[in-house]
Amino acid sequence: MALTGTERLQPVGRRLPRHHRTTVEFGMPLHWAQPPPEMSPAQARRAATDKIVQAIGALSGQEYAEVYGTAPEAVTHCP
Repeated sequence: MALTGTERLQPVGRRLPRHHRTTVEFGMPLHWAQPPPEMSPAQARRAATDKIVQAIGALSGQEYAEVYGTAPEAVTHCP
């Protein structure tokens, strides 16, 4: 499932949404085979996530960035 038009619905920095048309598109179901035994559970999850993100990108027209979330920076406390 892909949502398009949401960037106009509530642009970055706006507190309240605007009235704007959005579109919901449904793709074909995705299927997975049993991962190979040498693949760790984390690798299997990453492969499934990549497949899902690529399918959403194909529906929405967004480019696949191959960049994942990073850990938050350490918080520095001022004395």
